[in-house]
Amino acid sequence: MNQFDTFFAQAYWWLSLFGGLHCLALAIYIRYFYHSGSNQKLLAGFLSLVAFYFLTGMLNHENTPIPIHVLFNLITPIYFLLMPLLYLYCKRSLEQRTEPIGFSWHYWPAIITLLLAVLDIILRLNLHKNAVEFQTEFFNYRQDIDLSHWSLVLPLLLFIQTAAYFAALWRLLKQYKLHQQLISDTPQDALRVIRFRWLFGLTLAMLFNWLLRVFLVVLPFYLGDTVLPLSQALPRLSLLLSFYLLAAYGLKQITRTAYLKGHLSAPQPKAEIQSSVILTPEEFEFIQKVQQESNDSSDKIANPPPEIKN
Repeated sequence: MNQFDTFFAQAYWWLSLFGGLHCLALAIYIRYFYHSGSNQKLLAGFLSLVAFYFLTGMLNHENTPIPIHVLFNLITPIYFLLMPLLYLYCKRSLEQRTEPIGFSWHYWPAIITLLLAVLDIILRLNLHKNAVEFQTEFFNYRQDIDLSHWSLVLPLLLFIQTAAYFAALWRLLKQYKLHQQLISDTPQDALRVIRFRWLFGLTLAMLFNWLLRVFLVVLPFYLGDTVLPLSQALPRLSLLLSFYLLAAYGLKQITRTAYLKGHLSAPQPKAEIQSSVILTPEEFEFIQKVQQESNDSSDKIANPPPEIKN
């Protein structure tokens, strides 16, 4: 049994490293090399936070200088930026807005929870003492200390925020679908369909992985059950596979988008444009017939037939 646990612990460590590096590389590529002009900074920030989530799986009691539960109390508020970035990316992409967003009010929950986490540590460690006594007490802070009330409330607040943003995203995508004609033959409408399907797929992938983590990690944590390394590794493995599928789907959609944009920018013959826009095929055929009859009449007038002699 110990060998089984050791195997999954090592697999979990390597999976965290592998997923973190891949998501970080993808975020760097989107931020600095892929220029599409459609809120790529928000998507790169979202992927950077996902990479950070993967890399935190490498932390344990042995390689952290401070107690692990104190460290995660400082790390968890950063995750309050994850869903706001996803929501802003989807909303601004659907609205086709590309101006700088600046500091949004969606970022305030992360700042407030981080300040509360720091305040919780300050109140528990009595920072009114001098620096030497504080340092001694801080590093003697026992690893097996009971979780504070804030440590229990913080994951619950993150759960509520994530559920609220998923509800907002679902309502946003539903409203957009109702207001757009998704079945159309024009290239402009096809580009909007591609954008909508990409955002819808991204939202569904994040929703699935969030529900998987809730049932495998969050609920056992609040029910008092032991969270096994396998239960922690499965959500990360599912998230990594989801990003691989999204990357493959994104490449396909990028290729199709480039083709449609090239089709839109290609010049069309003037006669073809006039015939396809102004005249119907029946009208165009009728005009050609009239012109042909007119030409025949002109030829008869210009070249009369010889007179028949009696």
